[in-house]
Amino acid sequence: MHFENSLLSKSLNYEKLTLDFGIIYLFEDYYIMEVNEGIHFNSSKLNQLLTEIRAHYGNHKKLAYIANRVNSYSIDPILWSYFDKDDSILIAVSIVSYSDRSFMNAKIEKQLAAISMKRATSLEEAIGWVQGLSELN
Repeated sequence: MHFENSLLSKSLNYEKLTLDFGIIYLFEDYYIMEVNEGIHFNSSKLNQLLTEIRAHYGNHKKLAYIANRVNSYSIDPILWSYFDKDDSILIAVSIVSYSDRSFMNAKIEKQLAAISMKRATSLEEAIGWVQGLSELN
């Protein structure tokens, strides 16, 4: 389910940022991203995203990221290696999958990531997990 179509969008405070490859919803300690259908998310898109994230939050904020995979797109799996636990704005990720294929892809990505990653089957599950992270509280 798209974030804006969920009940959560009516009860949470956020800012919306639209980029050429997707939509980002910015919260106090995390952000949700919905990548557009058919996009290949690569290092140039990651750099564009990180530029926008740092412009909004600053360079020293610790954040969690929720990938709301409502659309079919590809991601360069090597990108997960860019996020080192000790030198990154990103401290944790939750991937919301709506299909078995997406859930299996997330399993592979989890093995490549150096940071904490949870696979979820709903936005509610992902947001609940992120809000409970001790690193953000």
